[in-house]
Amino acid sequence: MALARLIVIEGPDRGREFDITIRGGGIGRGEDTAAQLTDPSVSRLHCSLEPRDGALWVVDAGSRNKTLVNGAPIAEHRLEPGDEITVGQTRLAYLPAGSVAVTRAGAPAKVTIEIGTRELMALPGLGDGGARRHLATLAALGERLTKAIGRGRTDVAQAAVEACVALVGADRAFIVTRDRDGAATLARTGDVQTSLAVPDQVIDSVLGRGRALAVEVGGRLVMAVPVGDAVLLADRATGSFGELELMAAGCLGQLVAAALAAADTQGLLTRGQAALEERLGDGELIGRSAAARALFELVSRVAPTDATVLLGGESGAGKEMVARAIHRGSRRAAGPCVAVNCAALTETLIESELFGHEKGAFTGATDKKIGRFEAADKGTLFLDEIGEMPLTLQTKLLRVLEERRFERVGGTRPVAVDVRLIAATNRDLPDMVRRGAFREDLYYRLSVIHAVVPSLRERADDIPLLAEHFLARMRQQVGRRVRGIRPDAMAALVAHPWPGNVRELRNAIERAVVLGRSEWIEEGDLPPHLATRAAARRSAPTPPLGSMAIAAPPGPAVSVPALPIPPTSSPSLAVPPLGSPPTIEPRIEAPAAPPAAARSLRDLEREGIVRALAATGGNKAQAAAILEIDRSTLYKKLKEYGIG
Repeated sequence: MALARLIVIEGPDRGREFDITIRGGGIGRGEDTAAQLTDPSVSRLHCSLEPRDGALWVVDAGSRNKTLVNGAPIAEHRLEPGDEITVGQTRLAYLPAGSVAVTRAGAPAKVTIEIGTRELMALPGLGDGGARRHLATLAALGERLTKAIGRGRTDVAQAAVEACVALVGADRAFIVTRDRDGAATLARTGDVQTSLAVPDQVIDSVLGRGRALAVEVGGRLVMAVPVGDAVLLADRATGSFGELELMAAGCLGQLVAAALAAADTQGLLTRGQAALEERLGDGELIGRSAAARALFELVSRVAPTDATVLLGGESGAGKEMVARAIHRGSRRAAGPCVAVNCAALTETLIESELFGHEKGAFTGATDKKIGRFEAADKGTLFLDEIGEMPLTLQTKLLRVLEERRFERVGGTRPVAVDVRLIAATNRDLPDMVRRGAFREDLYYRLSVIHAVVPSLRERADDIPLLAEHFLARMRQQVGRRVRGIRPDAMAALVAHPWPGNVRELRNAIERAVVLGRSEWIEEGDLPPHLATRAAARRSAPTPPLGSMAIAAPPGPAVSVPALPIPPTSSPSLAVPPLGSPPTIEPRIEAPAAPPAAARSLRDLEREGIVRALAATGGNKAQAAAILEIDRSTLYKKLKEYGIG
């Protein structure tokens, strides 16, 4: 009995299907595999399918070209319906028995009937056209409600009253809800200059019995239809409402009731998600990689204290998110967390911005101003780009940290504050100290706890998770239906070096959601430099393991220097000695290369590994991808050559 089916949707075997039994089996070119492929880029046993705990897992067999699931390389992965497995140049869709998956496999479907709102209006055999109009109006309403649900209850109600006027030929329509003070109008349309008086027993009857009514009130014809916990009212001055119109309005009420309930649920989920993201530091501080876990552990250890923290790391890596996470985990969480970008303020303004000023302190100081230190009292002050602070102000900052009091610009009275300080920089502060550009005593005062926020290159395993997170957020903000990210687009995201780090990834997803045309993010929706790089990567020849070729974006040729390689161990809380680089990890220097004539294949292979690690900032997953070897092979080579 087949447990699942694999359908080849891309590659030399496109269209073939393989049944996978409860015993599982392999995928590859070997004759003993459950899914034997002819693709020459596939290993004899590329990966295997293993039943575990009622699910099917795909496990990479150490293949050179790796196994990908939904565009991301895996060691093992629990399969879900519709997952796409890529081996070599072949992509297969996973379809469990008894399930449905939407794939691009097989021959194109032959269309036998296609119908939309326009065709409904012209459909024969529906009498005088009233039924056609009703069907068309309800179909159009369904389309509109799908979009309105995400915008909330009011938009759903407004779509309903406008559709009702068209559906039954009413002069106007309302949706009302009962409350202790009578009735509250949720939406209205049509002639709303005059009021509509409806006996409360009509509303109570409709809500109590759940049946639509047509009544005459004050010489006007009124239709009352149940819509969940609300009532749809429509009226007109002449004519009558027939059974067909009342039935059509009843169908409309059922549609709208479901949409209102969905809008309410969506609102609850949105508020719950917002609250969760608030607790997670705006949702940016997420990840499963070793680097991310080490960072989270550091945050959990540092947050409960009042120690001053200095955060290093590249621009866009998420230093402010780490600072906010520390604040939320501290005893000051109920207080303010105030952020100041020192690089965004001129030397003449930054002192007033931080410490405030008295009225008349300088030209233009027409009122007293509270500074950021006072605003952060009983909370946390985050000073970003601390390396850009002028030397003259560094002296005052040091004094404030020591004394916990200061004077406003132009003032004489000391102002006491209770503030925890977190600072961040992407500059080399010890080097700035040596050059006299940063105060040595302030550096040590800030570095009570010193940590480096890892770049996105160092946590490449988190890219799919972060991309899906940003997609969920942008989908909500933009109000556009986007089901997910195509495997080719995800592969391009994972392969990109992300010099702009998390901020660049967030911007790339935002661009794709805003400019994309389909329900999926395609590779072409990504910023041009990502798509170009991905295309170049696919067309580039594969270098041998010992070669010196390092993948790089299009542009002039560059040499890759022997850069220091940070290891993946957990960060230390020790303050680095002055004169050392501003990092908390030990570094490995690439050895000097001997003359080419004297170098063996072993030397070339070792140097190729060292250069790949240097080019990726020590990220072993990306280094293995550059070298076109499996990560387990890379670890064996690292041990063999004594690297890291």
